[in-house]
Amino acid sequence: IDYYAKRRIDYDELVGLQASCAGVRQIARHLGVSCSTVENKTMRFARQALAAHIMVSDGLAAEEDLCADGLQSYWTSQYVPNNITVLAGSTSRFLYSWNGVSLRRGGAMTDAQRRRRAALEHRFRAAPEALTHAFTDICDSLCRVVAPTRCAHVRLDTDCHKAYRQALKHHGGWQLLRGAGRVSHRRTSSRAPRTAANPLAAVNTIDRQIRIDLAEHARETVRFARNPNRSMERFTVWAFAYNYRKRYLINQPVGDATTHSRAAGIDPERVAAATSAITRTRRFLSHTPILGEFRRIWLRMIERPFAEGHD
Repeated sequence: IDYYAKRRIDYDELVGLQASCAGVRQIARHLGVSCSTVENKTMRFARQALAAHIMVSDGLAAEEDLCADGLQSYWTSQYVPNNITVLAGSTSRFLYSWNGVSLRRGGAMTDAQRRRRAALEHRFRAAPEALTHAFTDICDSLCRVVAPTRCAHVRLDTDCHKAYRQALKHHGGWQLLRGAGRVSHRRTSSRAPRTAANPLAAVNTIDRQIRIDLAEHARETVRFARNPNRSMERFTVWAFAYNYRKRYLINQPVGDATTHSRAAGIDPERVAAATSAITRTRRFLSHTPILGEFRRIWLRMIERPFAEGHD
């Protein structure tokens, strides 16, 4: 995957640093390279990780209930909030799918902040239905993993956000599965106590882990993402490590190598086939059946706020 590259780095070390709340400049200093080299290597590995995840999840059947939720942070400016939506197994916490979109800043603002937002929106304004469209992509992934499952019924847990209900209402695949009694939707208030008994416990745990592991999503951070596409590439690298390398439980016995993918019932040989040569065999988009939200990450199709050109 280092085709036409002048510098070589240890990708395992890069993945470990990305998932240890290290910023781009910190990683660059540690590896003795430039920030642009770190971003380039992250992009290369993120595409490999997407291809490996597609190989693992192609034809995969979810043998558990699912839950979905969005993590809100910001990129480029605090006037451009973002929402990273994830679809995960309720028991295994395995990440089946994820995507990110820009939102319009809301909430309480001073008059000066409202004037500043109005001025910036002459240059960029997030699509009003962005979150609904993002969750529609999540529904596509949900239907792909639910359709072949042997489970008689799969429940989807979300919070009470109206965008989720609207996306499900107009999604043909979901409605077909719902009409056949294969799926149901349960909503839980986001204000409910975040305990193990909460139906959204899996995504709440993932939310916490993201804020622990990724520098740009730590609360009140100064290391915010400047570029949405590179941000999603970093998130993809983190998701790969979380799914296939991170231990399922922190206090697992030393000899227990269970990961989130193993907890989801995925054959370890299938994972090994997809990830064993991840840094040696280059994956090409034309040879990889990548659709929807993952294709947008691969091609860097997320609009960059306030930018004159494209990535």
